Amino acid sequence: MNLSYKLSYLSKTVVHFMLLSLFTFGANGQTLASPDSLNQISIEQKIGQMIMVGIRGTHLNAEAMELTRNQITRGDIGGIIFFKHNIKNSRQFRIFVKSLKSLPADQPLLLAVDEEGGLVRRLRKSQGFKEFPSAATVGAKYSLTEAYDLYSSMADQIHQAGLNVNLAPVVDVNINRLSPAIGQLNRSFSRNPGVVFDFSESFIRAHSDADVITTLKHYPGHGSSREDSHNSITDISSTWRSSEQVPFQRLIDSSQVDMIMAGHLMDRAVDSKYPASISNAHIQVTLRDEMGYTGVVITDDLQMGAIIKRFELEEIVISAINAGCDILQFSDPLDLDDNLSQRIKEIVLQAIEEGQIDPQRIHESYARIIDLKSRLVTSLDSTSD
Repeated sequence: MNLSYKLSYLSKTVVHFMLLSLFTFGANGQTLASPDSLNQISIEQKIGQMIMVGIRGTHLNAEAMELTRNQITRGDIGGIIFFKHNIKNSRQFRIFVKSLKSLPADQPLLLAVDEEGGLVRRLRKSQGFKEFPSAATVGAKYSLTEAYDLYSSMADQIHQAGLNVNLAPVVDVNINRLSPAIGQLNRSFSRNPGVVFDFSESFIRAHSDADVITTLKHYPGHGSSREDSHNSITDISSTWRSSEQVPFQRLIDSSQVDMIMAGHLMDRAVDSKYPASISNAHIQVTLRDEMGYTGVVITDDLQMGAIIKRFELEEIVISAINAGCDILQFSDPLDLDDNLSQRIKEIVLQAIEEGQIDPQRIHESYARIIDLKSRLVTSLDSTSD
């Protein structure tokens, strides 16, 4: 970690500590509770903070947005992920995001996009945004200084759009260049885990300096896979290598991780029943207990074919929470049950009543999420129409 990043990180840590010591105000005037008051928050509110969804609309007053407006104001959801169908042009999108942030809510929303560069991007040139090269291009042709400058521009664009989370960088090691989800799409910085770490660090530092939260993906490593988890369970039992863990571990050790995304990746040597996204052996035992990660874990989209075709919603939700995941992502708005957040709450509450989920797990996830969101209060909305 270089000196400038250390100073930046120390400054933000001091502010973060001060904010957690008091009742503070969020990005839109919402009150954020101190740790001592966390036990006064209802279990339903805490469950709501654990849900991130995709939405259908492009402006707040659209009929399709009525459900989302109610979910935000009731605290039924804690985050939103945006896709190209939410974006007509840069001005429309800034107004849309700003209007969502203006709704009264107890906690600020996590407002996320997948903006990796290359083929995986949501902010497009045709909509008035700047586009960026793929991770493979950056890893092969850019210096670390050039990469920082490039990703600073990316992060600033995300921030100016009113968003506060980038579901990136990809820290998968490019072991299988023919991997349909990673290698063929040029989503990995390198087949060298040290190079992946270096460029991921530049990516994270650039976003942190722009007050944008980042997300390492796809734990425990998608780079050796022969399948695409969008379509079916991706079995890495015979292909996964320990080198794939290196970038995750080094970033954890250097205290540069905001969130980690758990992938729908099956390693039968670790868990013969569940993929990492809903596996206690992967998340709680390996990632948390062995690797020392204490921050927020977000699942990959739980509507992907890899997961929804194989397990019922009840099993998905209960297993993900028991695994140690904090944010459950359901990002396909065209295939969403309008009452999904309520269904999830009912599933969790019933599971608690029946002893299938320890309520302490909900309290732990809520505390981690609020700890993450407390970093947003220093980043007041500076976007304009």
